[in-house]
Amino acid sequence: PLLKKNLIYQAVDYIKNFYPEREAKYYITTNCSLMDDDFIDFMKENQFTIRLSFDGNKETHDLNRVAKDGVSCYDKIFENIMKVKDSGLNFSVRMTVTENTIPHMFENICYLHEHGLDNICMIMDVYLKISDKLKSEFEKQVAAISKYYLAEAAAGRSFTIDQFDGKMFNMLCNFGNCFGMCDAGIGNFKIFPNGQIYPCGFLTSNEKYCIGNIKEGVDIRKAKLIAVSNFDKADPKCKDCKIRDFCHGMKCGYMNFINTGKINVPSDAECIFEHIFHQAMVEILEYYLEQPTEMLREKLGIYVDYIQEEHLKLSEFGEKIAKRLADEK
Repeated sequence: PLLKKNLIYQAVDYIKNFYPEREAKYYITTNCSLMDDDFIDFMKENQFTIRLSFDGNKETHDLNRVAKDGVSCYDKIFENIMKVKDSGLNFSVRMTVTENTIPHMFENICYLHEHGLDNICMIMDVYLKISDKLKSEFEKQVAAISKYYLAEAAAGRSFTIDQFDGKMFNMLCNFGNCFGMCDAGIGNFKIFPNGQIYPCGFLTSNEKYCIGNIKEGVDIRKAKLIAVSNFDKADPKCKDCKIRDFCHGMKCGYMNFINTGKINVPSDAECIFEHIFHQAMVEILEYYLEQPTEMLREKLGIYVDYIQEEHLKLSEFGEKIAKRLADEK
């Protein structure tokens, strides 16, 4: 997006001038190759939340992210990322995981954490086809990451990994073990440069799924129809699965759709990834259940409190943690 910085400046000015009463929140994802001090100041002034596309150390990052002419831009990118980190902006790191970077996941989680990049999200390549060998390597990497994550927390050097911290609520709340898609096309839209509007970024390559434009508005009925018509009622793959409350595939319908043709049927790779992450989360929660009450409360109390205050249903893990916290007040 930083290829069009002037357009970003114009868009923010437009919102300020024509909709001063609205509270606008700005989010941007960038690889930081074109970041500069002026744009960092602009983002700070307008309270941007920024996601940095960055895969870790130079060896790994350059596997998939060199310039078109084959030249590495790593040193400049890393310098710019450190500037963002030091600026005080709200940021996270988007570490894309592909077939050739799976063997380097653990070393790059360590690398990011050691450089103070402590809000990390591992994004799986949605088109990845996974073999038995790759599955075994992925299990090995996730096990090492979860062990390191807990060791750093115990040493007072906590950091966040979205696949762990972002799934705490799902692990502690019982949603009925069902498919619950996001609000794509209902409250969330993707606007193309030509003004066309789509329900989701995964659908923008096909005009068949265009649901309106900025001049004529959005056809919510069409958006709903796209989702409903691509829902598999039989659900042979997932109907007996026990981790649907946890699974990202049960939320991100159009990620599923581009792989399987159905919004509620994840790809085989996504299914494998989620089961491996779920096992890691089980081990993480079991670890915290064995820790002193104050540590347990600090890490998980906020989720249990919210679930109870909103009269939601606790999961089996949630009930164990709630009982422990109540017994030792």
